[in-house]
Amino acid sequence: MMEKELKKMRRSDLLDILVQQNREIERLEQELKIANQELANRQIQIEHSGSIAEASLALNGVFEAAQAACQQYMDNVKQRSEQQERICMEMERQTKEKCDRMLLDAQRQSDAYWEQTNQKIHQVLQESEGLKKLLSLE
Repeated sequence: MMEKELKKMRRSDLLDILVQQNREIERLEQELKIANQELANRQIQIEHSGSIAEASLALNGVFEAAQAACQQYMDNVKQRSEQQERICMEMERQTKEKCDRMLLDAQRQSDAYWEQTNQKIHQVLQESEGLKKLLSLE
């Protein structure tokens, strides 16, 4: 997935991706465990390998390849996880900035509304005073 696409995704979508990656890790770890069990349960046929030493070398190669594949996958998952973390942190920063701007705008609007209301109250009071004076003159 391109970094631009990841930046456009919502936080819940990014979390879903992380959950899916964790599930994939668990599935692959289970597959590795099964493969290791099958390998451990496999009978080494000496007549095909020529000797126990050759069989041991062949098994070591299989284990080394499995270990290397597992390490490569774990490195990839770690790298993608770090990348997701950076994206989430940036999204969180942008969200906080937006919230701060919205709060400031709301405060400004509230202050302006309060000023308008205050002016109207003063105007009504002045008109009321004027009416009282007119009524008292008559």
